[in-house]
Amino acid sequence: MNTKGHVVLCAVCFLFFSCASTPKQSARSGSGESVSIPLPQQKARTYFSSIPAGIMELAEDGSPESLRQLYALLHKPADEYTEPEKVLLYAAHGIMAFAWPSEPAAWDVPAVSGNDPYSGALDSARRGIYDSSTGNSDFLTILLPSLVLLSSSSRTDYFPQAEKAIDVALELRPSSVLAGYLMGVLLVKEGRAADSVAYFQKALSGSPSVYELNFALANALYRAGNYRDALAKASSLLERLPNSLPLLELCAESSYALGNLEETESYILRVLTIEPENLRYVLFRARILASRGDYIRASSLLDVYAKTDSTARDYLLLRAQLQREWNKNVTASGETISRALSLYPNDVEVLLFAAEIASDANIRVGGLSAMELADKVLALDPRNEAAARISVSELIKKEMWQEAYNVSGPLVASGNAGIEIMVDYVTICIALSRNDEAMRVASSMYKNAPRDESAQQAYIKALVRTNQRAQAVQVINSLMPSASLRMKSFLYYERSFFADTEDAALSELRSSLTSNPRNKDALFRLYEIYYNKKDWRRAQYYLKQVVALDPYNPSVLQKNAELDSFLGK
Repeated sequence: MNTKGHVVLCAVCFLFFSCASTPKQSARSGSGESVSIPLPQQKARTYFSSIPAGIMELAEDGSPESLRQLYALLHKPADEYTEPEKVLLYAAHGIMAFAWPSEPAAWDVPAVSGNDPYSGALDSARRGIYDSSTGNSDFLTILLPSLVLLSSSSRTDYFPQAEKAIDVALELRPSSVLAGYLMGVLLVKEGRAADSVAYFQKALSGSPSVYELNFALANALYRAGNYRDALAKASSLLERLPNSLPLLELCAESSYALGNLEETESYILRVLTIEPENLRYVLFRARILASRGDYIRASSLLDVYAKTDSTARDYLLLRAQLQREWNKNVTASGETISRALSLYPNDVEVLLFAAEIASDANIRVGGLSAMELADKVLALDPRNEAAARISVSELIKKEMWQEAYNVSGPLVASGNAGIEIMVDYVTICIALSRNDEAMRVASSMYKNAPRDESAQQAYIKALVRTNQRAQAVQVINSLMPSASLRMKSFLYYERSFFADTEDAALSELRSSLTSNPRNKDALFRLYEIYYNKKDWRRAQYYLKQVVALDPYNPSVLQKNAELDSFLGK
């Protein structure tokens, strides 16, 4: 015997003896506990020795084509079947029903006694039980218990045993379409979709037209993050089955992940045409409409959804989003997301949205501050950049520069920080007089993305704060002609720091506000200039505009209160 054959035989024997030594328990369908099946009377390992090897190879391949061929070769009058032939036909019919329900299998199934491990494994799988008592004496007794993967969605305790068994089956017959399919299904259920793709692809090479295999591959590609290939595969299948809800849903989800909202909505509408009461897709369409700014129709759909369920996580998130973005009612949005927090206290997306609300409005949501909510997200997901961004933003608001540096520094050093974190990092470094560090990071950003406005702004800020006048003015002047109004406002504001006279600085700042009247930095600098000139009324005029734009900034509110108090005396 060659080495490989010896390994396979050892693996089979290991599975056989380990299962045979399992204490007997009564089978309980529907239990959440691990269930062992009473060991049947042991049969000879050559149970199917009377059946030609070629027919057994068809059974082990397990594809619809091979199973039909098996039936054609074995078919005879019912009273002429041997018991092994009956059991093999029963097993083949069971495989077809479990694995390939879209394939017609209109053949007569002879009755079996049920005392064999093959029909026992199938009957257990139908009840959602992994049958560990088959004896694992040949390919089918090893593989048939894993058909439970196609019927049970809640239990996971048998996954390690099933994976070992399928591995052995694939060693015995690497080309088995059924074994490859089952391994792919198991890997997807274990959250290893990327690993499952190769198994589905190999299975498809042996049976390329089977719907279940093609859908499984499309689904695995989607779960692995390969949305483009998932959409291509699913939309191709949809041409064959235009009213398939699973395919329409997979196309919708893939399109949405690719950011194609118009195409996504077309698939959603097709789903709702077939199933008008599909609440999940009513909510999905509301999300699409909200993304496109169609808040009126989105709100109407949310009202429809709420009649059936007003506690769903996605409903509460979307309702809070509309209250913030459309109604401009931060208080109502905070109340809605507080309710979501009470129902889903450890949900990262809920926590993150609550942190955003708390940060924007400078309020507590669910009794927690923005910093506390962001910290809860980071405890669950230490690499969550959005939470880190909120945490850094809160520290900047409080002018806790060293703490902000401690949070943002490791993110920037890792090389995985997004551009927003890097822009904040430049600001923090400038505040801490770490000018060389600010310049290094800003220069790198600008070099890597010279046309990105955020990178341009960070680089210009670093040049201005490090007093590199000639370089800063050169960059500002080069960008000014083609800049957007918002960018022009920023450029005028930064150039004001190099004005030779106060009047020149005021002129630059007025130009900044002409381009963008809501530029808080320009308004605040005008406040500072007039405050230093002791022109209190003009200083108050500009500061109140800053307050209107940033009503929850504690530093600005304090300055405004001090000035109001002073002028009131």
